[in-house]
Amino acid sequence: MKAKTAFVGLAVSALWCIAQAQGPTSDSVRESGTVRVVTLPGGATMEMIWCAPGTFEMGSPVGEDGRFENEVPHQVTLTRGFWLGKHEVTQRQWESVMRSNHSRFRNPDSPVENISWHDCATFLKRVNAALGGAARFPTEAEWEYACRAGSDAPVAGSGVLADMAWYEQNSDSVTHEAGAKKPNAWGFHDMQGNVLEWCNDWFSTLSAEPAVDPKGPPSGSFKVLKGGCWFFYGRDCRCAYRLRREPSLKNCIFGFRMACSDFPGNDATPPKGK
Repeated sequence: MKAKTAFVGLAVSALWCIAQAQGPTSDSVRESGTVRVVTLPGGATMEMIWCAPGTFEMGSPVGEDGRFENEVPHQVTLTRGFWLGKHEVTQRQWESVMRSNHSRFRNPDSPVENISWHDCATFLKRVNAALGGAARFPTEAEWEYACRAGSDAPVAGSGVLADMAWYEQNSDSVTHEAGAKKPNAWGFHDMQGNVLEWCNDWFSTLSAEPAVDPKGPPSGSFKVLKGGCWFFYGRDCRCAYRLRREPSLKNCIFGFRMACSDFPGNDATPPKGK
């Protein structure tokens, strides 16, 4: 048993690398924007950004330009922090794990696309075989919380969509390399535009009642996608925008962003042996 435990510890130590790991280790006091780097199966790396627990207004207010009725405004409290990819999963990262790439717009540093929710679930399963179960989809609430990064505006970051996103007006009808646009306040790139991002939740009508750690219904017919894309008008690249599609559907406007629960031991220092 000791040998097995030691082996698991060494495996985790070998897989997780720290880019920046400063500050307290508590969920509630570690600052949003703290960055780590994970080494994926196959050797590609991925930057992950910490989102501390907090409360925010999810959805859109009546009168927001482009608003849909399903964007019901309500208060959401997230009691646990989480890590989320600094960028959408790139083709380089996808190929590292999946050993294949069916994207329409081929570029190793552009987001992977033409993938279904089920494809993404397979990617996460393979990552988890190496990382001990930490990797997952973000919930819809976690995704919007990270996208807003403290903002209540339709467009986070600079507030100017052209600064933040690739969309119908400026994309030239293709995806673009991850990170070419300005980041939001916590350092996330391309959360608005480039490709839509699959979330874990089954699509449902949102409630106006306050929610704590919402995860959506246990079953359904459609999964949630967030963020807009290179093909969409600007009004569909707002923080609150939500789309529903069958989880088996593939399209060159669909991508995703990997989330992680906290690292083993909830520790913000390099694993022992590093």
